[in-house]
Amino acid sequence: CSLPDFDPNNYSQVSNISVYNNRAIFTAYEPGSVFKAVTMAAGLDVGDIKPDTTYVDPCVLNLNGYHIRNAMDMCYGTSSMTKVLEDSINTGAAWVEQKLGNALFKSYVQKFGFGQRTGIRLDTESAGDISSLNNSGEIFGATGSFGQGLTATPLQLAAAYSAIANGGTLLKPYVVQEVRHPDGQVDHTEPETAGRVMSPEASKLLTGMLVSVVENHYLSARIPGYYVAAKSGTAQIAVNGSYSPTSTNHTFAGFAPATNPKLVMIVKYDSPDKPWAEQTAMPVFTDIMNYALNYYGIPGDKPGSN
Repeated sequence: CSLPDFDPNNYSQVSNISVYNNRAIFTAYEPGSVFKAVTMAAGLDVGDIKPDTTYVDPCVLNLNGYHIRNAMDMCYGTSSMTKVLEDSINTGAAWVEQKLGNALFKSYVQKFGFGQRTGIRLDTESAGDISSLNNSGEIFGATGSFGQGLTATPLQLAAAYSAIANGGTLLKPYVVQEVRHPDGQVDHTEPETAGRVMSPEASKLLTGMLVSVVENHYLSARIPGYYVAAKSGTAQIAVNGSYSPTSTNHTFAGFAPATNPKLVMIVKYDSPDKPWAEQTAMPVFTDIMNYALNYYGIPGDKPGSN
């Protein structure tokens, strides 16, 4: 669902023809810290890290003449990988990427489906752009680890989080569940596997880390009776070759119930007035996810829930 939209009964009455584009598949953007889940998935899958693995935040990471800092120039000292997700520590994600190395990190980004079309049967799908990871400098993998310097579509992000949710298998998204013919024949769409991106064990560990993000950091994203696994992203927008100091994109990505996932959701805002995704995308995610879980009668997974 995208806004601004148009009335199909009066489709010519629009102020800008860009509203005809399906932004879920057409508009690739730098997703920001929601991408840290992909970085952690790679680290967990190869065994380079565990949720309680610690590193010491250098506060400023100097690579190839560039400086990587955390949001608001925060410095976190010794932190676990779970805390890296909870506090959204850029230098922590870069530390994981450096342990992996650029080539291995890029291979996981590709396995998760980024840089290529999902193959959904809708027109004008963008592949996104991960070509920055072809460069040899350490800075490119480091910034990619927290979702800057590469682009993805909301649908690619939804598919990636779905792979985390379902045990590490990436599925090909589709929109038509079945076709009913006049003669009564019904053709069902069978889900297609696009490949395994991580082990079931790594998937469970990462799910637990993302639940911890909600339970210990995004308190207002909690839904009574359910464990929610999610991550936010507030990403600077590139303008004329440099990043705008004030303009950002906001994303909130996640799934529920975390221990038996049924729904995955991505909420994205383009250049909102408020500074953080927790103020824009997260409340919408929480409201719609809460409604959908109840609408479909999906049982809760927290102790004491119905």
